[in-house]
Amino acid sequence: MGLEAAVSVDDPGRCPVADASEETGERIGSVKKSTNGGVAVEEFELAAGTPTPEGTTEVFGDNRYSVYRFERDRSEPCFCERIEAFGCPIVDVRSEDGELRVVFRPPDVETLQDIVTTLREEFGGVSLKHLVQSGDPDESDTVVVDRGRLTDRQREVLETAYGMGYFDHPKGANAEEVSEALEINSATFRGHLSAAQSKLLESVVER
Repeated sequence: MGLEAAVSVDDPGRCPVADASEETGERIGSVKKSTNGGVAVEEFELAAGTPTPEGTTEVFGDNRYSVYRFERDRSEPCFCERIEAFGCPIVDVRSEDGELRVVFRPPDVETLQDIVTTLREEFGGVSLKHLVQSGDPDESDTVVVDRGRLTDRQREVLETAYGMGYFDHPKGANAEEVSEALEINSATFRGHLSAAQSKLLESVVER
């Protein structure tokens, strides 16, 4: 049994990778990092011919891609290192149009919840993009939950309901209270919530 999660953030703070993707308009992948004391050295790839992003140095290039490097003071807030502080190595980092997407493997759902809560408190605008749960390989019991199935409104309703404790036992908030927070009537709230839950459940029961 294991989990793999992908989270994204619209504004990861002072993140040269996200800044470079927004500056160049290019999708960035293959991010690598090493540390030396209080300094983090990171590299990422961009298509060949892309102008050198501000604050980086080109360290390799051919007719396919170029590799850019930058150094960062580890005392500065870092989205990825906040995740690593929970003992979860980063599996993959990508960025497009300033949005950062990070994949990692939390040991359990409780740790994942703590990570997402911590990230939202510090960076805001954090979304859980997908969650993969692996079971016994012989049973082929892998489940993918893709939040991309949801509309923005469905995601907002689901996140607000969850944040207010609507799904807790006992409930932290009832339908009327969540509806009021969303400034919609309870029937509309239930409609959005039902649609969101149905889409997410499809990810679990489809085979």
